[in-house]
Amino acid sequence: LAEHGVRHLVLAGRSGANTSEAVHAVKRLEAAGVQVSAVACDVSDPHALGVVLEDIHRSMPPLRGILHAAAVIDDALGRNTSLAQISATFAPKVKGAVNLHLMTRHLALDYFILYSSATTLFGNPGQASYVAANAALESLAAVRRARGLPATCIAWGAIGDAGFLTRHPEIK
Repeated sequence: LAEHGVRHLVLAGRSGANTSEAVHAVKRLEAAGVQVSAVACDVSDPHALGVVLEDIHRSMPPLRGILHAAAVIDDALGRNTSLAQISATFAPKVKGAVNLHLMTRHLALDYFILYSSATTLFGNPGQASYVAANAALESLAAVRRARGLPATCIAWGAIGDAGFLTRHPEIK
């Protein structure tokens, strides 16, 4: 985004920028002239998200886009999946996306991007909740587009050089 002219970014994650990797990324963006606000926010919590959105409204230029990439992976076969696993997987990905949709649908956004997974198309025997959560994101994108709102849902394949699989080589 920074390479394409974005000069104001809010990076919201459950933990904020609390790792050396995250701190380094923020510093690189700031060195490139980007105003970065890295905040701890659970987007599945409407109150916490509302606080962040209000802060953006109060202290930054108008919000022009959303890129939602939250995920929790708690693998289990469908028949062995507990309600707790389903809830843990759905909260950040689906509830977070719905909260972002509901709380920004009145804004003139240029983009609303959701990160899904190719597992939605191909399936993955050990990731029933994750596959279902990604299918919900694709449905939300379809609803937004039907209402004339921007929405793109990217069904990523396995990403081996960054993110979850890089942090968990035993799963990779």
